[in-house]
Amino acid sequence: MTSLIRSIEANNDCDLNIYIISNDLTSKSIEPFAKYFSKRTSIAIIPIKDDFLKLAPTSKRYPKAIYYRIFASKFLPDSLDRILYLDPDIIVNGDITSLYNIDLGNNLFAGATTIKKFLTKFNEIKNSAPKGAPYLNTGVLLMNLKLLRIEQNIDEVIEYIERKHLVFTLPDQDIISGLYGDRILLIDSKIYNLSDRGIRFYNLYNKENIDYDWVKENTKIIHFYGRNKPWNDNYHGILKSFYDKYKID
Repeated sequence: MTSLIRSIEANNDCDLNIYIISNDLTSKSIEPFAKYFSKRTSIAIIPIKDDFLKLAPTSKRYPKAIYYRIFASKFLPDSLDRILYLDPDIIVNGDITSLYNIDLGNNLFAGATTIKKFLTKFNEIKNSAPKGAPYLNTGVLLMNLKLLRIEQNIDEVIEYIERKHLVFTLPDQDIISGLYGDRILLIDSKIYNLSDRGIRFYNLYNKENIDYDWVKENTKIIHFYGRNKPWNDNYHGILKSFYDKYKID
């Protein structure tokens, strides 16, 4: 999280209001990290009791906290009309204010898909999603809080979890695709959700390859999703230096 916040500060000349929804963190627990952030950044902890998620499937990789983003409109301040959720294994490599201010129209979410058409169709069928629903990587997720407060039905979400949880593979992504697949604005994964895996797949099928210089010049959000993390000894890829630039030694 520290590297993520430092990378946002370095590339965005604006005040940052960061909200962490958690069932165990406190303001005191993040005090040791405060010295690494500028005065432009404020961090607020939003405490939550997750009793309503008793039946939600979890695992070591996918704890109950992954569901919090789905219900963010219920916990965040009413003064917020939108919010950009970012996974902690992300580095921001450019100005993302244009993404934050994008016209959402009547959409509830904006995000990028990182899978091909076959898997998109497979997930559509598996999750009983609206026809043509994209399957988002929810590590980068712009939420239309204003509309979600009006239109989202918590009971509908809980009922969907109870009915479909046995077929979930990536639970939060399955839920958003299944329930809100026709209310999603797609953004370019090469610009706003690029990983080493994404680079390999893109270069496999396209004549003009993505390389380090292309990423440096064009990509705004780098996402180290999956198990290939730049802080691990077995990391492989071209994106590690972007993480190293903001890590705390």
